[in-house]
This record gives sequence, C-alpha cells and structure tokens, in this order.
Amino acid sequence: MKIIFFFLVTMFVVGCEKTNNESHPANNSSASLDKQLPLIPYPRTVNRFEGDLELKATIDINNSAQGSPTALLALNRVLTKFNITQDNTSATKLNIQLTDDPSLGLEGYRLSIAQSIELSANTDAGLFYAVQTFSQLLANQDEHKPSLPNVEIIDNPTFGWRGNMLDVARSFLPVEYLKSHIDRMATFKLNRLHLHLTDDQGWRVEIKGYPKLTEVGGGSSVEGGRSGYYTQEQIRELVKYAQERQVVLVPEVDLPGHTQAAIASYNKLACDDVTNLTTYSGVKVGFSKLCLTKPETTYPFVKDVLSQIVELFPSKYIHIGGDEIKDPLYPEFIGRATRIVEELGRTAIAWEEGSVADNKTDVLLQLWNDKYDIQPALDKGHQIILSPCSYTYFDHGNYQGQPNTYDWCRKEGVPLERAYQLNPQQFSQVKGVESAMWSELVHTDETADNRLWPRLLATSELAWTIESNRDYKAFLLRVNSILPILDDMNIHYYSLPKLAGE
Repeated sequence: MKIIFFFLVTMFVVGCEKTNNESHPANNSSASLDKQLPLIPYPRTVNRFEGDLELKATIDINNSAQGSPTALLALNRVLTKFNITQDNTSATKLNIQLTDDPSLGLEGYRLSIAQSIELSANTDAGLFYAVQTFSQLLANQDEHKPSLPNVEIIDNPTFGWRGNMLDVARSFLPVEYLKSHIDRMATFKLNRLHLHLTDDQGWRVEIKGYPKLTEVGGGSSVEGGRSGYYTQEQIRELVKYAQERQVVLVPEVDLPGHTQAAIASYNKLACDDVTNLTTYSGVKVGFSKLCLTKPETTYPFVKDVLSQIVELFPSKYIHIGGDEIKDPLYPEFIGRATRIVEELGRTAIAWEEGSVADNKTDVLLQLWNDKYDIQPALDKGHQIILSPCSYTYFDHGNYQGQPNTYDWCRKEGVPLERAYQLNPQQFSQVKGVESAMWSELVHTDETADNRLWPRLLATSELAWTIESNRDYKAFLLRVNSILPILDDMNIHYYSLPKLAGE
C-alpha cells in the first residue's frame, strides 16, 4: 500500500513539473505551489527553465571555495553516496565558489543548473545548504535516465534558529542516535539541536568533581526508559560532529526545578525538610527544586556545573530551563543564573516563565505554553524561540489517540497538518522555531523516529521558507516525494498511509 501510494503521488508531482517546462523561467509563486520541486524546506525563489542536464557517472569539480570545510566535506559525502566520481575530463561540470552577494546573507546560496552546475554563497554555511539542496535534487532523479532540471534557485532562510529539542534526561538516547539525528537535521537545513540533559528522572552529562551526578543520576530513568550519560569526551565528539554539519548543540541544564536526579546524587542540594532524596522514575513534574534558601550551597553548585557546560559546548546560548516551579525566590534565582551565564561569556535561554526575573534583554525566552502572556517580555525587548506545545510538541500523537503519546496540551494530538499550521509571522521578535520531543513515553530509537518524522519536516519549512511559499497541500506532495530520502537514512517514520489520511 505504501509503495503504491508513493508511486501515484510521485507520478502526480512529476506530471505537474513537466507542465512547467517552458521556454521562459517560471518563478515560484502561490499560483504554482502544486508544481514545486521536491525540496524541503522550499527555497525562496525557484526559476525553472526548459530542458534538463543529463548526468554521467563522473563530474569535473572546479573548487574556488577554499575556506569552506563543511561544504566541501558535504559535497564529497553526496558524491560518494550517489556513486559519482571526480574526473577533470568529465562533460559534467560543477563549480563551487564563495562570492560576495549581500542579498544572500550568512546562510543563503545560489544554485544554477544549465550547461553546468553552479553553487555559490557568501559563507561556508551557505555553500553547505546549497549542497543539501543539490543532494535532494540528485535523490529524485530517474535512475534509468539520470538528469537534473535546468533551474536557478536563489535562497536564504527566514530565521537563523531552526531547531529541535531532544529530551535525553527522562529516557536516554545513545551517541550514535544523536549523530544520525544530526545528519538528518542537516539534510533539511535544521541547525540547532537543543539537548535537555537533566531532569527529575536522570542526569546525562559528566561533571568533573561531582561524580555522583552520573553514578546515581545517570543510572536512573523514567520507568521503561533507558539510563546512561555522556562523558565529556563524547560531548566533545558530538560537538565536532555537529559543527561539521552546520548544527549547533545547545545544552540545557534544567534549574532550579526538575532536579530530583541531582538531589538524589547530592542530598545537600535539597532543603533540610525535604524527605524525598532518592532517584525518581515517574512522569509527574513540578515537585523537586534546589534549595533556594541555602544560597551558600546552591549557587556554587550551579556555577560549577555551568562553568563546565560552557567548556564543553561552544554554543553562544546556554539554556538554564526555569520552568514549572513555584518558589518565592524563583525570580531571584533566574536573574542570578542568567548573570552567571553572562559572566561565563555566554547568553542564557530560559523557558518563558523566566520572564518574571530581572533579566537583561539579550536573554532569550523559549515559549512553550500557548496561553502564556509573553507580551510584557516582548515589550522589554526580549526575543523568543517559538515552541508552542499545541504545534511543536512531538511527544503528542501523530494522530488523536496514538498509543504511548501525550495529549495534555492538545487532545487531538499534533498531526502533521497541525504542525504545519504554526505561523511564526503572527508573532513578533522571533529568533526562530524549535519543535520538541519529551521522552517520558519515548523509550527506543524507533519510537523517537516515529514521533519526530515527518513532523520535523514541518519545523524545517516553517523556520526556513517564506510565508508566501508555504502551502500544506503542496508540502504534503513534497513530503511524499522525499520519503525515499527518509528511507535511505533508515528513519522509522510515521507511516505514509496514515500520513495521507487513509
């Protein structure tokens, strides 16, 4: 059923595209959304021309993009993947070069295919994304007569922050899964992987001088989930792996609540009247917190942990959590914690509740509660990362009633169409868009894939593609067209028949 449906949808897309081969360029517009190229996220401007460039098994590369290491590594991976070898006598020419075009910005690019293939951008990042688009076009060629459409693509993203959050604290995700996830994100131009490293159910990052955090906290998990932790060496390895794919790892240490794993490791972090001092495997939240009336204990711990987090993660932004806690000293704590991050040379992120603190306006706020009044924080000058739960929480079902999913934020779940309906342009002072997958009910790699894909494709498009180029029906056609890419990456995505409403 899946194969038949894919074939029919693909034939429809191909048929639509063939009608667009005219003698003059056809600019992408809302009137031709059903004739889009099979690309996600969709580029800003697409001009189609008559004819195709026939591909051979060899290619002649003219590289004038020195200083673009991630783009060149990506290009080599793409050529290897498609069994294309470099040969300077090949009739197929590919030119990759750095340019100086202000209209492209820091991450934009130009991709032209006619007599040759031309990739240009101002930066390594821009060239890297040009390569990702080139790769998607290669993946959709006819294996019996490989060719690429004659086209000019001029593209740059709407937002610089295009993210996904993985909760590895409740149920652990191994290093190899994170590497695969980084590859998948990069393919679709997502560039921020937010790791929720600590919570009540587990502590997942090694902190020198505090061995019990991983000995005790790293050994616990939500019931049925996986325990474990990342060594500092593994974190450095992941950071490097992500950097080579234009992905920034953004660490989150959730403070001052969601800290039962830390308290179980070091009981002194709790107030003296707290009797619950052991590890926790449940799913309820909001019951634990560092003792804010013991500043002589709490703040040295916070500073020690954040100091090592900053050493491990070069991200400009460090997430301090700050959600779901009631304490009269909470605003004071958030203000002090954001200043600790600043003193360490970085900028803090807090969940939107942190807006009650006396923070500098460069502190980012991540909006998860659809009903939270964020306007006072905007009036102060804060920027926001959009993660409203009824659109972006992918621990909720792909459909209403999907087993082992949540519906506390939206009883109908968060189907793909709902995820695509988020309109960032309805908000102001937006830094970017980030979807989230909490792991209380996500205990295997396969389940994580099912919850994340293909909904992450919606995140990619909302964060990259301009509003006038977004249309759900056209997007759904493109999702079906790129399913072979998801298959090739061994993603156990939510199945196509249900995706199509069958």
